[in-house]
Amino acid sequence: MVFQPVASARVVDVVRDRLRQAILAGDLAPGTRLSVPELARQLEVSRSPVREAILLLVGEGLAVEHSRRGVEVAQLCLSDVLELYELRAATDSLAAALAADRMSATELTALRGVLDAQGAAALRDARQFRTLDSRFHLIIVQSSGNARLARHAELLSREMCLAGPWLLGSEAHLKLSHEEHRVIERALRQRDGPGAELAMRAHLRRIASSIRALHSSHLSSALHSPPGENHA
Repeated sequence: MVFQPVASARVVDVVRDRLRQAILAGDLAPGTRLSVPELARQLEVSRSPVREAILLLVGEGLAVEHSRRGVEVAQLCLSDVLELYELRAATDSLAAALAADRMSATELTALRGVLDAQGAAALRDARQFRTLDSRFHLIIVQSSGNARLARHAELLSREMCLAGPWLLGSEAHLKLSHEEHRVIERALRQRDGPGAELAMRAHLRRIASSIRALHSSHLSSALHSPPGENHA
């Protein structure tokens, strides 16, 4: 067996992690072209590790390769987003059921802390709310005690970050999500596995239904408005 030089592998990993972080943070927006020469210049590395890192991101679903346009940060359509929520409803509801029996007191305290911060963010900072939302779900998944489930959920969570343009950011929606999180946390604290599972599934399905309904509403408005009217 021939092994790749360690130094080269480390450069690829560092570049991949930097690009992944930029995508997940929204600094590289969906549809942004990932230019190998430009990224190599900015990162001050050769083109080879950048090219390899980009291919790894394609494999993770965070980037998409086009025959003519090259590689771009992945953009999700409505069906993509709904599929992700179907998967997340399955993984996170299972995680909640398992975590109800397995969460430590420390993990429950951490979850309560996230919820307290999220309550304040719901009134003023949608982006911070989403960051805390990811943290809330991550704590539950990691507390499930199932390493394979946690790995799959982590990959899914990365793709979910691409759904940013589709997510609802109104104060009413954020407050409702926070209330649903409270219901989930209460079931976990009471060691109610079936209740936690049901609450988690209902929470994620409700969000998916809201996204679908809002999309349909926007389509209907566009069809019934005069040509050229702006619905931004």
